[in-house]
Amino acid sequence: MNDSCRIDFHAHIVVELPDFAERFGDRRWPTFSTADGTGRLSRDGQVVRSMSPSAWSTRLRLDDMDAAGLDRQVLSPVPPLICDWGDPRQATEWADHLNAGIAQVVAEHPGRFSGLGTVPLHYPDKAVDVLQRAHDAGLSGVEIGTTAGDRELDHADLREFFDAAEQLGMIVFVHPLILEIGAAWAQRITGLATRFGLGMTTDTAIAASRLVFGGTVARCPQLRICLAHGGGTFFWALSRIARLWDQGDEPRSSDLTRNVFVDSVVYDQANLRYLCDRIGSDRILFGTDYPLPAQDDLRGSILTGLPAAEAEKVAGLNAAAVLGVPTTSH
Repeated sequence: MNDSCRIDFHAHIVVELPDFAERFGDRRWPTFSTADGTGRLSRDGQVVRSMSPSAWSTRLRLDDMDAAGLDRQVLSPVPPLICDWGDPRQATEWADHLNAGIAQVVAEHPGRFSGLGTVPLHYPDKAVDVLQRAHDAGLSGVEIGTTAGDRELDHADLREFFDAAEQLGMIVFVHPLILEIGAAWAQRITGLATRFGLGMTTDTAIAASRLVFGGTVARCPQLRICLAHGGGTFFWALSRIARLWDQGDEPRSSDLTRNVFVDSVVYDQANLRYLCDRIGSDRILFGTDYPLPAQDDLRGSILTGLPAAEAEKVAGLNAAAVLGVPTTSH
């Protein structure tokens, strides 16, 4: 790869949190504490993520980026910060607060960071308002979970939100959250490793199938969607889905997925090669899941097996085009 552009599209951040758990007497709201150089994000009194100081220190984050040769990171909330509870006022205030914190970091370092906020998607009308404010604050899109509370992502109530995202040019980054143990299918998956590797990727694939085959992308052809973790298992299953779907009268599966991007967080060069062959290197965005314990290599070693032209696209040129930022090194 040359020095033209290197962007990490999948990077998380913790901003200062309001103490909703204390304020509203509801321990579901996340709290964050630090001790001995480790940050701990808790919900319901249980630690759900442990993180290094680079999760909240911009200086340390920039040091890591410089050491790895990264020009830009796209900051999104650590997934457990995306909450689908609380009343409309609480949920809106929470999302606006997170978005303002991320927007501030982006405004302080516009040449190094872009930002994805969040929305209270379980209150669709409020989500549209929050999305507009996030856009106005300079964020490039939003991170959402795989459902909107008890609604699937193709629910009619969410049409206005996805219409607004398309009209505003806001990217929608679909990221699995904490796997819902209460789901019947999820109860068949046991152990942290299999929940991480199979549960979260299956959850993402189900969400993707709702967006792609449930009418959202057909109705919003310019909506840009990025699926975390290489799209989970979605693009591995797509040929089987297409075997039946493409026999019908609906738009072909290849047309419905043309604006669906994935990141490169698949941990294996062969898997990345498959995605390049399956959907094209133009639709893959380099990502690392920084700074969580399962993060991939910031230096982009997963790209070394790709031809130079494809590696340059995935490393940063694709993300630069999606974000509308310069393709030259900082």
